[in-house]
Amino acid sequence: MNERFLAAIVSSASEAILGKTPDGRVTSWNAAAERLYGYSADEAVGKHISFIVPRERRAELESVLARIAAGERVPEFETVRTTKDGAQVEVAVTVSPILDAQGAVVGASTVARDIGERKRAEAALLASETSYRHLFAHHPAPIWLYDTGTLRFLEVNDAAIELYGWSREEFLAMTIEDIRPRVDVAPLRQALAQGFDDEPRVWRHHRKDGTAMDVEVRARTVEFEGRPARLALAQDVTRERRLEEELRQTQKMEAIGRLAGGIAHDFNNLLLVIKFAAAELGRNSGSDERGSVALINDTVGRATALTRQLLAFSRMQVLRLEPTDVNELVTEAHALLDRLIGEDIHISVQTAQDLPMILADANQLTQVVLNLAVNAREAMPRGGDLTIETSQVVLDERYVDEHLDIAPGTYILLSVSDDGVGMDEETRARAFEPFFTTKEDGTGFGLATVYGIVKQCGGEVWLYSEPGIGTTFKIYFPAIAQQEAVKTSTPRGDVGEATTGWETILLVEDEDALRPIIARTLEEYGYSVLQARHADDALRIAGELQTEIHLLITDIVMPGLNGRELAEQLRANRPELRVLYSSGYPADTILRHGIESASVNFIEKPYAAAELLHEVRTSLDRSAPR
Repeated sequence: MNERFLAAIVSSASEAILGKTPDGRVTSWNAAAERLYGYSADEAVGKHISFIVPRERRAELESVLARIAAGERVPEFETVRTTKDGAQVEVAVTVSPILDAQGAVVGASTVARDIGERKRAEAALLASETSYRHLFAHHPAPIWLYDTGTLRFLEVNDAAIELYGWSREEFLAMTIEDIRPRVDVAPLRQALAQGFDDEPRVWRHHRKDGTAMDVEVRARTVEFEGRPARLALAQDVTRERRLEEELRQTQKMEAIGRLAGGIAHDFNNLLLVIKFAAAELGRNSGSDERGSVALINDTVGRATALTRQLLAFSRMQVLRLEPTDVNELVTEAHALLDRLIGEDIHISVQTAQDLPMILADANQLTQVVLNLAVNAREAMPRGGDLTIETSQVVLDERYVDEHLDIAPGTYILLSVSDDGVGMDEETRARAFEPFFTTKEDGTGFGLATVYGIVKQCGGEVWLYSEPGIGTTFKIYFPAIAQQEAVKTSTPRGDVGEATTGWETILLVEDEDALRPIIARTLEEYGYSVLQARHADDALRIAGELQTEIHLLITDIVMPGLNGRELAEQLRANRPELRVLYSSGYPADTILRHGIESASVNFIEKPYAAAELLHEVRTSLDRSAPR
């Protein structure tokens, strides 16, 4: 009963079970052996076991039989056997000796199981792991894996090694905190404590050489060798963040500039009223009041300079751009600086020879040099070195893409450097804003004016500064070709003595407080003045008047028709009409209305009475209307 039961177990087992004599002849062969090897029991029993052992495994078989003859059990080992159809099958084999009552070896039992599927699965897994490891190692983006408990790096790929500069061995001895500046460690720990989400985040990291960079990290929690880990894919976004910040800064400066330009326009009209009222008061007052009038005029002059600074910052000032020699300008400014800066500051001027010229307003460019020098003086309260240099540089596309907001090409570089206290990051970011200053009694217009003038000349300002090291301003102006440099613009003559006249003038001015006071000034010098509030009013007056109108003085920007459109309609019936345009609006607004101030009779608000009278006489004396 027991023998039949044991035989049934062997027969129904899923593993191939076979018996053999100590010398290796098969004595039993179960159903699983038939399925595994393809031989029936009748075919296998009586044969030496070597009939299913490949030739290259015969030495292994002899070793196993020798161990069995010695009464030793052979633990499971992996080997290869040959099936009836000649195929080879991978099996795991265990061989145990069969002993009689006296302990003598009378046979052996072999249990074999097919491990081919497992081996194929292992091979596929290995191939998959190899493939993924290859992808991990050679992925173009930096990837790393770190333990969420210890924060120690577990794996890094080649791209991470290349970006950060540490070797793989160095990385694996570090934690994720080691690639972050100290100030960023606390936010990391806070994120760990609150639980990570899988949204991308931008962190500040540093390389082995200490340089900082902005890195966008996308990470997920995974299981690695039975423990939680974070798998992170990183992208260096330093350049993108810099460009975004530059765009935000540019938009901010543009917005401030538009505001400054609008304020300057309205302020110009108010100053013009004060100027003319003071002029009237001065002509009609006695000696006791003349001191007060002079004070008013002096204050208006300072306020006018302030509006010009606002317009310069906003790049809306009307500049007279002419071919300008930067070296000559710097040399002239040097003479002024020796008296302005102070004996405790050493000024060094180094100019390159044979520089091309630039298109600039020489007076405004001198202001740029003076403002930068004064700014440097404030940064060196105990004295120091101020260096002004000029040179010619060629900027390629890659350089301007990384550093500047200008086109590639040939530029004249004006560099102003000091070894003063320097600026921190926050101060650098706001250095060119009007009204921003680090001085208790300062207005901050110096650098704002520099910014506006340079940008309006088509140039770019690059600022580098570190606390305790000093500051360098590099200003790039587009160089102009030699044939363009020899051109000269029509010089604007100095304001001479006011000249009287007798002609009829049509004055169009929408500022109610300003219009009558201008008219009275012109009438005092002999002119007959017709006043109009806007274009429609002017057209009505001209249509009703039968006599000649010699000069139209018109504001450019008005409700309804603008000044240019008004002049065109009036000239349709009065072709000899001369026109003098006037505006307190900035240059870009004037140009949008189709008028170029350099090619027409134009006077910029706020102007003095003498300037107006000079321009009126000049406009009237020209032989043909313009």
